Amino acid sequence: SQLGLRQVEVKNKIGLDFARIMRAFLRADPDVIMVGEMRDHETASIGIEASLTGHLVFSTLHTNSAPETVTRLLDMGLNPLNFSDAFLAVLAQRLLRRLCKNCRKAYTPTREDFDDMVMAYGENDFKKTGITYSSDLKIYQTVGCEQCSGTGYKGRLGIHELMEGTPDIKRMIKKQASAEELFVKAKDEGMTTLMQDGIIKVFGGHTDMVEVRRVCIQ
Repeated sequence: SQLGLRQVEVKNKIGLDFARIMRAFLRADPDVIMVGEMRDHETASIGIEASLTGHLVFSTLHTNSAPETVTRLLDMGLNPLNFSDAFLAVLAQRLLRRLCKNCRKAYTPTREDFDDMVMAYGENDFKKTGITYSSDLKIYQTVGCEQCSGTGYKGRLGIHELMEGTPDIKRMIKKQASAEELFVKAKDEGMTTLMQDGIIKVFGGHTDMVEVRRVCIQ
């Protein structure tokens, strides 16, 4: 183990369950607790209790978006009042294939393709990016070479969606708002969606819309 870091694996066969481990951790007064994954009510509720006692708790959960993480945890039976008090933020992420830098080819998208990207991003939100259509606008497409085994992609990069626990979001959690309602509110407060982050990376030359749509539209 690393200096200052303690890791324990759950082993139910010998009575070393999650609840017992967490109680032992809390007695040690840790600064930060990392839970591998919140799969059930017991794990989630103990994580929330730890957070409410002044510990910074990180964990993971399989959902399609940041707002859906909140509703998924509430569906597990968490107390919405306790959860809203403990909630700081949730970060959704997915991996895209990165364009091969050795063979990617720059081109100017058609006006129709550009407008499709604007619509996918959200017309009003896209204006804030400052990106406008012109003959000088360049994005990249796949070609394929020996370095990328003919795929046009080499490596991966992440796209992210961060929903912060603002006062309004916390109030909505207490009222058990739907994922759609949380999504709309978070966007109004400035949240960048997975699709939007992906499109920004297209204009940055890191990937293409084929890959963004493949990952985001599921």
